[in-house]
Amino acid sequence: MLRRVHQITILAMAAMSIAMPAAAQEELQIDENAVWEHPHSGIAFPVSLGELQRAKVTQFAPDYLNLGFSYREGNDPDELSVYIYRNTNGGVPVWFEQARTSVEVRDIYAEPQLAFGTEQYAWPGAETWQGLRAVYSTPDSTYSTSTGIALFSVKGWYVKMRATSGKKTATELAQFMDAALAELTPPAAEFAQSPMVPVEECAEQLKFRKKAKDAKVDGAASMLSALLGGIVADKVQERAESDEPSEAVEWCRDAKLTPMQVAYRANASTDSYLIALGDGGLAVSVAPDTSAALLDAKSKNKKASYSVVVITDTQRINYVPQNRMPSLDRVMEIINVNRRTSTVSTWGDDSSIELNSNAL
Repeated sequence: MLRRVHQITILAMAAMSIAMPAAAQEELQIDENAVWEHPHSGIAFPVSLGELQRAKVTQFAPDYLNLGFSYREGNDPDELSVYIYRNTNGGVPVWFEQARTSVEVRDIYAEPQLAFGTEQYAWPGAETWQGLRAVYSTPDSTYSTSTGIALFSVKGWYVKMRATSGKKTATELAQFMDAALAELTPPAAEFAQSPMVPVEECAEQLKFRKKAKDAKVDGAASMLSALLGGIVADKVQERAESDEPSEAVEWCRDAKLTPMQVAYRANASTDSYLIALGDGGLAVSVAPDTSAALLDAKSKNKKASYSVVVITDTQRINYVPQNRMPSLDRVMEIINVNRRTSTVSTWGDDSSIELNSNAL
């Protein structure tokens, strides 16, 4: 179902001083003696998990769109963390790869050693949900003996489990994760998902021979980009929540700016890519500008342009389009100086579009 746009606001560019959306982090107060059910996904988080007590719940985005649950017992070296955040872009392989990298670059794990390789992994007790898992031994760490991560996509939500132990071997930790996941009950699946395909390096990286420059911006194009962005967000949500099986997308890893700012390409695409920022679902989409193509449909002098869109838990933020596919450096340059043209709400019944005055 397409969302309706109820409100359109024109904003002066000078008023928009924050280049990237900042996560509002707060501790969520819930009954510590009761099972807590996530209101959107229906996943129930018990008081204890893997014999560890639920210690803290942190909210990273409003309306329960991005949550982290910590399970631990006093000074016990074992800890489980479970994260649930909205599936707005990418896929399990992308966000698993980001999560895996976030483990491998942390100094406290002292160059962890992958114990079994990246595994195609079914949710224990609910095997129709397919994901990926990696378990590590950490022989040189003074903090832990093993650590692991598993990630799934469940009815429009990513579910990620992190496990760390100061005494378990990698094999024992894998069994610990199996038991803990079996205590979490996901919603019923109507079909068996396709196994997830781990990310591999792209056979050839994208080449950017000329620096991209700003494409023409006007009110009609900006408005159409915003409207189409809302439609795209709806389609992504519908596909993520669908009861119909879909083919697994194969993602490859392209260039990176930092270990946690990495470009990924779906099915080896040569005209689009996604920059994952961190490991919590924030990303930048770079792709041919559909709105410009529609407006230029009857023109004899068609000039392809590319959209740059930051995708958060609640918004799609459009930045000034480019006259050719921009490099990662160019994309971040545009974002860091906050050259946005419009912001589209993608969550809630009352959707809205904010157009910046420089986009008219």
